[in-house]
Amino acid sequence: MKILPLINNFIIPRVNISNNQYDYSEQRLSLLKHSEADTFQKSIPFSGRTEVINPSRAPLEKLYKHNLTCLCCGRVMIDPKKINQLQESGVLKQNSEVALKYLEKYRNNMHSVEQEVFDILKEQSKLYPYLNIQQILNIIKPEYEKPLILTQFGIFKMIQKACENMDPKIKREVDDLIEEEKQLILAGNNQFRRKRFVRKFEQIFDDSSNSAVKEHLIRLANKLPTAYEDKNAFIIKYSSYPSEAIGIRLLSYSMCTIEHVLPKNRNGENHIFNYIPECMRCNSFRQDRRMIQQLEEHPEMFSNAQILLDRLIDFANKGKLSKLYIINIQKRVKEESEGLLDLDISKLTVSEKIRRQYFSSPETNATNSQPHTSRAENSAPDRRKKTKKEIKRERIKEQHKRKNLVRKDNNRIKK
Repeated sequence: MKILPLINNFIIPRVNISNNQYDYSEQRLSLLKHSEADTFQKSIPFSGRTEVINPSRAPLEKLYKHNLTCLCCGRVMIDPKKINQLQESGVLKQNSEVALKYLEKYRNNMHSVEQEVFDILKEQSKLYPYLNIQQILNIIKPEYEKPLILTQFGIFKMIQKACENMDPKIKREVDDLIEEEKQLILAGNNQFRRKRFVRKFEQIFDDSSNSAVKEHLIRLANKLPTAYEDKNAFIIKYSSYPSEAIGIRLLSYSMCTIEHVLPKNRNGENHIFNYIPECMRCNSFRQDRRMIQQLEEHPEMFSNAQILLDRLIDFANKGKLSKLYIINIQKRVKEESEGLLDLDISKLTVSEKIRRQYFSSPETNATNSQPHTSRAENSAPDRRKKTKKEIKRERIKEQHKRKNLVRKDNNRIKK
């Protein structure tokens, strides 16, 4: 899926993200209102009563304020409302001393590159407290531009060396493309774009029969630094952005968003049973790939996903989230990860009716991930009214017990 620069969401025209309807796993355009498909209600039997399931993302959005952790990276996510409040207050447009003071409370929520850039800005702010964030980035830009160019040109050299024994026509096209991109880098106007270079680079090898060499070269091209992974690239890229946009960018990739477990382009529906919270960075990086690929790149997701689900189970047990959501999202995640991510929902308390309805198969009963039944449900059969036959049977048993006791007493007296 195509994802435009995320910062565009936070600069003019200003977008209110307090009721965020962005789907970062799929598109960049905002949906200011729920579609009709997101507003219908469906009645599902639950716990002996009818529970109204809200199919939209609203029930999950209400939990943003509770410091949820990311499904993938495990980082504590930022409530979009807080970012919106910062934007509306205008503090990020002020001098660096004021702006960084407000940003500092979110430092631990930031991803590693954003943390590095924030620390650099904080140090420079001591020297230039009355300059804004953009002015500081422009002052330090030459210091970080040099190592970035050395890295970029080094990767270009490796690509050219790998192409030495290839078809002369392809080699010439690669050399021309690299020379063109070098000129853009040296021009210093922030015109080089890795995504554009990789796309053109892939087009050169469209007709190549040697897929192994092609994959190797594309991997090399993808090693070019980006603002997502390299502080130097971040500083160079965003030195031309307004101070407010830079401040929002430091926070935006840690913002809590809604991920489609099954992507929409693979028939994933817009329904809460297909939604799960994830930070914007992990959401946008996954795009429409299968979850198993995300697990291969981020094996820490096995533990982080369980931590998130345990929090959601806690909310469900307290009545803040549908218990049917927990049951369905556990199954959906397991299916999408091809059985690798089998999350434990044994902490979820459900009624006996729900247990029979959703956990009656032998395979499910064999697992340790079943929710447990509440004490009230376990003791319910003991409180039911006894039949006449059962009462008669108990009386007969009592009579036999008394006769046996009398017989034993008589025998003891004779002895």
